[in-house]
Amino acid sequence: MINITSAVYNEAEISEYQGNPLIEALPRLKSPAEVAKYLNRFPKIPAAELTLPNYIRRHAMMRIIDKFLYPTSKHIQLEQMIATMLRRGYLSRNIKDKSHQENINKIDHIDFRQIFRNAGSLAVSTSVIGCSGTGKSTTVEAILSTYEQAIYHKDYQHTQLVWLKLECPHDGSEKGLCIQFFKAIDKAIGSDYEDLYVKARSTAESMLSDIARIAANHSLGLLVLDEIQHLKLAKSNGAKKLLNFFVTLSNVIHVPVLYVGTPSCLTLFSKTMRSARRASQYGSIDWGRFSIEKDEPDELSEWDNFINRLWRLQWFETPTPLTPSIKQQFWQLTQGIPHVCVTLFYLCQVRAITVDEEVIDEDLINEVYDEELKMIHPMIRALRLGREDEILKFDDLDIDKSDIRVNLKQSELDIVPEKTEQPVKKDVKTQLIELLTQMEIGPDIAPELANYAIVNHPDKTLFELIGVITNPSKSQNSELSKPKHNIKKSTKKLIPAYTENDLRLLFQADTDMYAEFKKAGTILDITPYL
Repeated sequence: MINITSAVYNEAEISEYQGNPLIEALPRLKSPAEVAKYLNRFPKIPAAELTLPNYIRRHAMMRIIDKFLYPTSKHIQLEQMIATMLRRGYLSRNIKDKSHQENINKIDHIDFRQIFRNAGSLAVSTSVIGCSGTGKSTTVEAILSTYEQAIYHKDYQHTQLVWLKLECPHDGSEKGLCIQFFKAIDKAIGSDYEDLYVKARSTAESMLSDIARIAANHSLGLLVLDEIQHLKLAKSNGAKKLLNFFVTLSNVIHVPVLYVGTPSCLTLFSKTMRSARRASQYGSIDWGRFSIEKDEPDELSEWDNFINRLWRLQWFETPTPLTPSIKQQFWQLTQGIPHVCVTLFYLCQVRAITVDEEVIDEDLINEVYDEELKMIHPMIRALRLGREDEILKFDDLDIDKSDIRVNLKQSELDIVPEKTEQPVKKDVKTQLIELLTQMEIGPDIAPELANYAIVNHPDKTLFELIGVITNPSKSQNSELSKPKHNIKKSTKKLIPAYTENDLRLLFQADTDMYAEFKKAGTILDITPYL
């Protein structure tokens, strides 16, 4: 059942916000301390749960993953940015003014289809960019939850949609994103826009003017586009056209747009910035991993505060103390990525109670990491090395230039210093052989195939080399698709071993072969039996 909150108006904090019902219906601005208190999530551990059977306790432990959030300065910065975007976006949209309906009527005369086709220069309203697992989406959702999504203004017969969060489809489909818009609106206010505007023959272009009209009619305050990097997969320049539409939505209807994604999405904007001023109008946040750097020598780092707080969530009767060596070990194995750290900590507890030893030691941590988190080993290794060329192999990782220097200086691993002539191809060959082996190509054949591919196609990427090997007929001048000629193998002449009365010796005799065989008894004389 849809429950739309009736508007309760608060006194605006500054003069620009006064007299605007869309702003005055929003909650009062929060101080940094209030934001930190609200966003802080720390699940409770009832004493009775510590003695539950292991198979039940592991279900209670899931709260570590579901209900733990440690706010930092970036969380507060993001909350303040969203608060600013919402209110500034409403400044030119006042439902008390007669110009409000006039502006909505103007939308009908805008050719959004033409805007969608034009792939001109674009601008980014605001962005939150960071590697996977750092909690970007979780934090955005937590902040949005401090606002009612839909508010009904009885005096103005108006339903205000404060925010709308969409996740870009995995295939970057323009039509799919438009359909998601209608679905999200219907879920928030109980409308039937999807049935009304989404037809079998509907295209993304045909739905854009409807999206703009709905956004204006319901005074959409903030549009959040999550997983924006998926737009890279859009066909026929779709990503550029969609971004152009959203920027126009911001310009014409004054709906702020917040983009959330991994570093790979930066290529969507790098060549299409309208101006540096618009790109940083509300500020942009680089949502990185936890830092081990300390602001002051006597203070704890972000990483120290995070791991100290997380470590208190133990469903053991006698909790394992957090030692400096374990803290360092967790850093090396997670590289400060919150989701990876929380997951590893949860899995360690599950493993500990499974073997009936309620202790988390270094051996257990290494064992769980090696067995349960194999898929992220290449990414963690790239971050651990701190080399830009290694990190850029993964689209969803990111690292600052300063972080590269910090990691190389502070890492306690025995890393061999990089040589002047780095064997880049050797790394590619090793990865290629590993991938071929995973594709069930024999370990004796994989190195030969990898070597042929690299030698004949030195400029191709790792995945292009896979294509060369798996589809040799599509590769021009590929040595893999040519028959192998002039391959001479050195063979040793075999010396036969003869036995007594060997037929091969009898066959080589110069005498009558029949007589020789009969004399040797090979041919039976049947005369005596006649």
